[in-house]
Amino acid sequence: MTTPLLVLSNVGKTYPSGEKNTLEVLTDISLQLNAGQSVAIVGPSGSGKSTLLNIIGSLDSPSSGKVIFDSQNVAELDAKQQAALRSRKIGFVFQLHHLLPQCTVLENVLIPTLVNKENAGAEARAKKLLTEVGLADRLHYRPGQLSGGESQRVAVVRAMINNPRLLLADEPTGSLDRAGADRLTEMLINMNKNHGLTLVVVTHSVALAERMDMIYELTNGRLIRKK
Repeated sequence: MTTPLLVLSNVGKTYPSGEKNTLEVLTDISLQLNAGQSVAIVGPSGSGKSTLLNIIGSLDSPSSGKVIFDSQNVAELDAKQQAALRSRKIGFVFQLHHLLPQCTVLENVLIPTLVNKENAGAEARAKKLLTEVGLADRLHYRPGQLSGGESQRVAVVRAMINNPRLLLADEPTGSLDRAGADRLTEMLINMNKNHGLTLVVVTHSVALAERMDMIYELTNGRLIRKK
């Protein structure tokens, strides 16, 4: 029987609200993903989708429940171990690419490898990935010389450079026009299929969500399977 890569078990998240009250953002959320699967999380703005993504990626901690990633209970890891987990096994892509303007495309992609001691061959891998996504002729360009879609593709390659097992994408096509969004969607699908990457996408895009293996809707703090 295959061991799941990611298991959320009865995860909840609350925040203080006023002197004595709390605001419940996530309620009793359970989710299981095997390696190579893809899932879209949809729902209205403010429903907690980004909060859930941050908990999955160990950028935030649940108030209740457990997150098991790669057979490890994330809550049992100290801050240094969690940082190492994120660096080596989890890639992040956000709506804004956050590329460093003073660095070239290749330099931006290689930034995550600077804290990874096992980075032999990183430059060759970066060039290979950039070629895969149609940016072989942009290696020495700076972000200001790229289109929005090109910049976002660079951001995805940067997230892939340490060969993560899980890619978390928060509204990755949200700032792109239709053509750019379509191309980025194809790129994410190819990364999922060709690299065995497990993919979790938070999105308002119906077109992107429909390309995932599963779709969940987050509403009123609860996660409901739609596909």
